[in-house]
Amino acid sequence: MKSLSFAIIDRYMLREFAVHVLAISGVLWLIYVGTRFARYLAQAAVGNIPADVIFSLLWFNSLGALSVLLPIATFLAVMLSLGRMNSDNELTVMAACGVPDKRIIRNVSVFAGVMAIIVAYLALLVVPDMRSGRYELEQKAEVTANTTGLVAGSFKESQGGDWTFYSESISDDKQTMQSVFIEIERDERPITLRSKRGHFEIDPDTGDKYLVLEDGYRYEGAAGDRDFAIADFATHSILVERGGEVQVRQKQKSMPTTELWERGTSEDMAELQWRIATAVMTIILSLMAVSLTRAGPRQGRYVGFLPAVIIYIVYSNLLGVTRAWIEKEQVSPLVGALWVHVLMIVVMVFLFNRGTLSRLLRQRRIAKS
Repeated sequence: MKSLSFAIIDRYMLREFAVHVLAISGVLWLIYVGTRFARYLAQAAVGNIPADVIFSLLWFNSLGALSVLLPIATFLAVMLSLGRMNSDNELTVMAACGVPDKRIIRNVSVFAGVMAIIVAYLALLVVPDMRSGRYELEQKAEVTANTTGLVAGSFKESQGGDWTFYSESISDDKQTMQSVFIEIERDERPITLRSKRGHFEIDPDTGDKYLVLEDGYRYEGAAGDRDFAIADFATHSILVERGGEVQVRQKQKSMPTTELWERGTSEDMAELQWRIATAVMTIILSLMAVSLTRAGPRQGRYVGFLPAVIIYIVYSNLLGVTRAWIEKEQVSPLVGALWVHVLMIVVMVFLFNRGTLSRLLRQRRIAKS
């Protein structure tokens, strides 16, 4: 009968944790989706992406965010559950019935372990695939947006005025241009390009944007010059815009975990350790929540939320700083984020034993007086 009571208590606590994590992760997910939706609408309004890919991008982003949202959702779920039980004196009744603190810690460990496995599965396997699909869709959307602003049969100048572009027609999918003419003004030697077809391409590794011309001619120099040159080409690539650090980082985030491990560069190791750190963070924060919810009889259930928020901000920022250090090779990948987790474990041990330490310090002061 006694073991049955404990089993019921265990199921009750685990059910409370599960209900709260579903509710919190749902709220955080809706906030994230709403923010992303507003951002994509703004980009579509200025023509950076086509409007018909907004929901596809939103789908990839929303799934990719779960590995980041679940650790904080698990942390808050344990905080809310134990905080309510403490304020309703349920934990006091459990203690009076012989349920030790170790049993509560065990239940939190089991729940946090399951959530950590889910987070690890998402971060290492699912999320990279989602980000890869999003990255490819964003590149295709950007290429489509480049031709959407062009009007077939009309001349169009670049923002700097040094390019004049003309296309006789554009395919229905906005990917291929027919009968392309480009005039590039340069002080030394102007260049004129004429081709049967043309399309935009984006280098997936660097994010550089190219205009690729097919089956055409290149005229270099002014008409009548002795050094006027004519050359025919099968394909000719023109760099339109250089990619930035954002594109390179997005490409790296979308790499499979096995590829990151095989390449083994400092940037790859930093990304790999970041994915692993999310699962480790889930366990450490959940166990830390047990000590943060221990409030006095006149304290509310939310008394530990301010230090909890501070701890989470410090924890996540230290991981971010360590990630940058690994990328710059200022910290060895073998050490990596291990020191951050060890530091948080030390803080967790201190929080669990702060009552004992306070009594020892008080007794020492009394002994000295």
